[in-house]
Amino acid sequence: MRRLIATRRTMAKAGLALAAFMAIAGGVAYAASSAALIGPHGNINGCVSPNGGEVNLWKPGHRCSGGRVIISWPAHSIAGPAGPAGHAGATGPTGATGPSNPAATTLDGETVAKLQLKEATPGSGSATQTLYSGGGLTISALCSSGGTASLQANGPASADSELAISGLEGTSSTFGSETATLGPSSNATLGSAGSGESTFSYENTAGQVISGHVGYQSAPSLGTFAGCGFFGVATVG
Repeated sequence: MRRLIATRRTMAKAGLALAAFMAIAGGVAYAASSAALIGPHGNINGCVSPNGGEVNLWKPGHRCSGGRVIISWPAHSIAGPAGPAGHAGATGPTGATGPSNPAATTLDGETVAKLQLKEATPGSGSATQTLYSGGGLTISALCSSGGTASLQANGPASADSELAISGLEGTSSTFGSETATLGPSSNATLGSAGSGESTFSYENTAGQVISGHVGYQSAPSLGTFAGCGFFGVATVG
């Protein structure tokens, strides 16, 4: 029992001595610059008299002598506050190219993109979304408050691209048109408002050709969806 009390007193004295030592030596800086004193288990070891007093630090593997007892403590327990943030690093290298559009497939140098869009019937006026955009060609899908579907095409700022259209309105009426001056505000109709199918061919001034086929359906369409439906494909080559 006496030995246990003596041991506790020794550890208490050692702790007080260690605290005093760390305050004097500037423990945080000392630990940060003395990695050689940290043992394989992450502890710092030292020797102190059973009666307290001066604490001596030793490298890993040293044994205390002269009746002095060993003390140890985790090196991380004396870590100081975090320092200021460092300077921003240099910009890293460009990352790898991301995956291709899952709705597009390339075959023999031509890219085929799936066109699919549902547009809810608006409460008033008309709702407009982009069904396709590329090579200067923009195809807009419109759905009126009455649930009527329609398609419009616009071209680049140069206003000198070509567009040819043909299709079927409803179940029997056909239509067709062409323009050599498709521009950014042409609003060329790709089929009368309602339901039908439209086939188009487009060529911009760079010689790129985009052709496609689009079906458009007034509300209700695509099952129980309350709105207009648009679906088809566009080929770029």
